[in-house]
Amino acid sequence: MCWLVTTPRLIIKDPELIKEILSNKLGHFSKPPLSPLVRILNRAGLTTLDGEDWARHRRIINPAFHLERLKEMIPAFTVSCGKMIEEWKSMVTLQGTCEVDMWVELQKLTSDIVSRAAFGSSYEEGKKMFELQKELIKTLEAMQSLYIPGLRFVPTKNNHRRKKLDQEITSMLKNIIENKMNVTRTE
Repeated sequence: MCWLVTTPRLIIKDPELIKEILSNKLGHFSKPPLSPLVRILNRAGLTTLDGEDWARHRRIINPAFHLERLKEMIPAFTVSCGKMIEEWKSMVTLQGTCEVDMWVELQKLTSDIVSRAAFGSSYEEGKKMFELQKELIKTLEAMQSLYIPGLRFVPTKNNHRRKKLDQEITSMLKNIIENKMNVTRTE
């Protein structure tokens, strides 16, 4: 059974209705307003857009999730999973037995798969970017504990760090995308 909580008072249990809401092509369902701090993490992302912008972005990314495209990504999934299993085997070989924090391991696996499938690079190459993203999230969590409108514009140490992290992440993503585009042009 699939559940979707839309408001504190309304819980939808019907999978078809959930599908209807999530594929909302006509704009009948709108998203709740987001904190400006959340928008920093997800600038112009599909989860924050509404209306025509949402529809345009959805059309652009939709082909990436067709079954045939996902099948093409299986080698990247296999390499990432195999690498993770080998790391676990080496940990067991060295220590005999070991305890693994699955949350951290699955985050690493997801990051590695996204890096390989989307950009053709490995987690190690994108590790710095993922670390910067985690740090950015921490700076935003600190600001969100007590939200004061406009505080993100005050030149504090935390705000300077947040802006610097955002610029670094954006720059790294642009470089990865440019490198990927250059590789596809030469092929």
